[in-house]
Amino acid sequence: MKLTEFIAKKAIVAELKATDKKGVIAELVAAMKKAYPSDKIPAGDLVDAILHRESKLGSTGLGGGVAIPHAHVESLKNLLGAFGRSSRPIEYSAIDGQPVHLFFVIASPTTRKTEYIDALKATSAAIRTANFCRFLKNARTAREIEEIFREIEQVANV
Repeated sequence: MKLTEFIAKKAIVAELKATDKKGVIAELVAAMKKAYPSDKIPAGDLVDAILHRESKLGSTGLGGGVAIPHAHVESLKNLLGAFGRSSRPIEYSAIDGQPVHLFFVIASPTTRKTEYIDALKATSAAIRTANFCRFLKNARTAREIEEIFREIEQVANV
C-alpha cells in the first residue's frame, strides 16, 4: 500500500492551526471530511474514537516528532487518511517525551482491518526511511508534501 492511496492531497494540511492534541486530531478529521465527501465521515465519532484509543491504549506519538493517531469507526465505508505538519511543537505524550510536528491520521471500519494494518505498515516504513521526516518538516505546501510522498513511494517502495 502507498501513502497516496489513502492520503488524498486535499487531506494534507501543510501548516496546522491547532496547538494541542485534540485540536490537531479535529483539524485533520475535518480535512478528511472535505477530502472524502462521499464517505460521510462522522467527524465527532472519529475524533472521539481516536482520542479514546489514545487514552486507553497509549499515545501514538512514536518519537522523533511523529505521531500516527488511528482508530476504527464502524460507520466509515473505506480506509481513509490525512496528514498534517506543524512548525510549532505540539505536546503529544510521545514515547520519547518530545513534542510532535508530523501527524498521520488513519481510520477505517473494522471490516477493513487488513487495509488498516497495511496503511500503518506503509506509514511506519516511510517514517523509518532516511530524510523522509526531515523533508516533511521543511515542506511548506500540500503539493510539496504530496511530492515527498510520491518520491518515497518510488525510492523505498512504500
